Amino acid sequence: MRRIAMCRLTTATRTLFIALAVVIGVTAEEPKAPNLPYATINDPQFVAASQVTFLQPNDLLIGVRDGKIAKAYPAAILAQHGVVQDRMPDGPIAVTW
Repeated sequence: MRRIAMCRLTTATRTLFIALAVVIGVTAEEPKAPNLPYATINDPQFVAASQVTFLQPNDLLIGVRDGKIAKAYPAAILAQHGVVQDRMPDGPIAVTW
């Protein structure tokens, strides 16, 4: 047999219940994606250094090396996009400038 506790609601108790309902309702919403001033690059495509035609000799590069794998990220592209999310043999990396 179930017993239900009955209680008398005062104005303060009603206010508390309403406040709790509002807080619970807000936290139950889906989190919004952050409004970033840039669009990240995910899983970038690479070309061999000998085939690159879009860089000048004085352009800055951010280099990452892991064993025999080396990747270069142009600083100008990083400045426009903020971050590149990529993978190396050991796992994911984030490159930023």
